[in-house]
Amino acid sequence: MPAPGAASVRHIPAEKLAVSKPTWWLESRFHFSFADYHNPSNTNFGALRVVNDDLVKPKAGFGAHPHRDAEIYSYVLQGELSHKDSMGNYESLGRGCVQYMSAGTGVTHAEMNDGDKTCRFLQVWITPDRRGHEPQYGSSSYDKADRHNKLLHILGGTGAVPAWPGLQKGRCITLHQDANVFVSENDAGVQHDITLGAGRQAYLVCMEGSLTVATGESETHMKQRDAAELVADKKPDYLSLKAGSEGAHFMLIEMKQGK
Repeated sequence: MPAPGAASVRHIPAEKLAVSKPTWWLESRFHFSFADYHNPSNTNFGALRVVNDDLVKPKAGFGAHPHRDAEIYSYVLQGELSHKDSMGNYESLGRGCVQYMSAGTGVTHAEMNDGDKTCRFLQVWITPDRRGHEPQYGSSSYDKADRHNKLLHILGGTGAVPAWPGLQKGRCITLHQDANVFVSENDAGVQHDITLGAGRQAYLVCMEGSLTVATGESETHMKQRDAAELVADKKPDYLSLKAGSEGAHFMLIEMKQGK
């Protein structure tokens, strides 16, 4: 077996993210082309199509609208996010919860902040492995202890789950794609050492706090809302994720290279 190498890291500072046009109820930061932000050179990262960091004011939100052929999930950071869809599902989810919908052949849903405080959540879209899946819905609720100083596996896919140290198996919802999603909320100085498999890549978002990504002799320092594209070479690549002085709450989306 060849010796592991150092993964390549492309840092995306928060100030480089596109911000939605001003409106009274919504502020969104777009990691990829979306809505009024169109950049032909920034449309996806492999199967990852959308990462939006949304702030929704109380008693407002996204009214009923259709989707199809997309794996869509939301991870709540503050406040509460209510989901209602044409399949008859309705629930309100708080911090650390994940809500997943496979739009498949078509579904209509609404996402609202019915609470009294601003709701912040990350919404992510992943391109499915084929068109025409049957629509489905799922959600999981977690306490801080589930992700505290450990990697919590919140969504799985059609491929294998990486055998990383400290991995906590969650109540996983299955994506129609070879991808895995992990979250972790860490105290200052906590470090996770992981290996990206050959032909794999990952998208990292520092949702809260700060984080250092070390690979080989290179270090990338990330602050709140920064992102990074991590790509392995033709052999497994090592990297470490270390929480900064204020701790770090991050999401890591691991997937095969290419669509």
